[in-house]
Amino acid sequence: MKSVVIYYFSGTGNTEIVADMFKNEFSKNNYNITLIRIEDVLKNNLKLELEKFEMIGIGSPIIGFGAPSIIYDFIRILPKESSKKIFIFRTAGGVAPINYNASKLMMRKLAKKGYEVFHERVFSISSNWVVKFDDLVIKQLYEVTNKKVGIMCNELIDGKKRILKTGIGLKILAEFAMHSFPYLLRLVGKDLTINKSCSNCGVCIKNCPVNNIYLKNGKIRFKLSCNSCMRCVYSCQTSSINFRFLTFFPVADDYNIKEILNHPYDTTTTSDRPIPSFFDDYVNSDEM
Repeated sequence: MKSVVIYYFSGTGNTEIVADMFKNEFSKNNYNITLIRIEDVLKNNLKLELEKFEMIGIGSPIIGFGAPSIIYDFIRILPKESSKKIFIFRTAGGVAPINYNASKLMMRKLAKKGYEVFHERVFSISSNWVVKFDDLVIKQLYEVTNKKVGIMCNELIDGKKRILKTGIGLKILAEFAMHSFPYLLRLVGKDLTINKSCSNCGVCIKNCPVNNIYLKNGKIRFKLSCNSCMRCVYSCQTSSINFRFLTFFPVADDYNIKEILNHPYDTTTTSDRPIPSFFDDYVNSDEM
């Protein structure tokens, strides 16, 4: 049986859901599929047994028009290789050309290690930054994304090459963003603060994928290695983690993608939340 491994990072659940979709689709095609969280690899020094797999996938959210630093930390520990093909899938709050260059720096770093990225795609289920989509929109995006994952799996099995491209203007903008945003995003963590409702339960420390949170003198502190994944903000049971100045970053009413998807909804109700601008194109085009 042919085998595939997907290494993925998921801050608040979107990328993990898409990784599970890939597992289901590959399994339907009689592939042995293994999912491994990148943070587990880095935190536990897991051995990378790439020789066991015929195809390697890397999944990650798009943050700041690029990849979070944990992805580059993972690429750094990959052994040099000359034969393995890699596919990349990204999740984003929106699927549009502005995000089509978000994996280019990843590809260059992988190429230096001897890996060929032959296929990439961007998916969207929801947004956990600034603007929260309506629950019905999220469920529709989930269903469409599931269909698109099936299409991508068939293309991967057939060896079809698919690399996203844009015009020169967006390429230049992306280069600037990919090299500057990682430093800006680290400062986001320094804008986080703890309010009086904190119980010092330690969940945020345990769950932080990059060990950016620690306890000092009985108080929660933040370092300068934040990935801006928002996991700590949304997973805090007492809503104790807030922003000092970037108060517009978290979406209203918190964010739990699995809870949203599992909750029944009434299709006859309307919402005052705007439909995302990319929605119609994403739903109606298999190529997007």
